[in-house]
Amino acid sequence: MNTCFIHSEKEALSICRGCGKTFCELCLDEGKEYYFCKNSECQELLKKELPSYKVSESVICTKCESELELSEEERIFGKIHCPECDAMIDYTEVPPKLLDREHYTEILSSLNQGDIALIKSILEDGKVDYYILGELFLSIRPLLEPVRVFVNENHVEKAKMLLENFDLNIFGISTK
Repeated sequence: MNTCFIHSEKEALSICRGCGKTFCELCLDEGKEYYFCKNSECQELLKKELPSYKVSESVICTKCESELELSEEERIFGKIHCPECDAMIDYTEVPPKLLDREHYTEILSSLNQGDIALIKSILEDGKVDYYILGELFLSIRPLLEPVRVFVNENHVEKAKMLLENFDLNIFGISTK
């Protein structure tokens, strides 16, 4: 059992991304992908990992004026797909910017929610500008319409390189 660097009687939750020491839940702050301890240098790394913005829980679509309730992930990522008018809006900019779909290319589609989660993680880690279409409907209408992944035309080659070894799966069975 790994123990906390500060509280030796407590079991460690994780390793701090900054200093590499093990800490318990009380001693760590959660970033987007990693944990960081309370050390000032590690807290600076945490600030760099977290986006400087966070969209509110509900927003108004700039195109059709529908009220949209956002998931935590959508609030952090900031690019929202309006299911009412099919618009893509970037809420990381002020005022929010309507994204031009002509500058995005579909690179793949999948019916597997696990694949989609991994693909999103890979693209976000690679700082690729993308959006997902149909993710929320996959659980409502499984097997009818796949989730489609679109990438900014300036990032298509980078996205393909990042995903070249990714093995798409359908129901846990490899497609290769």
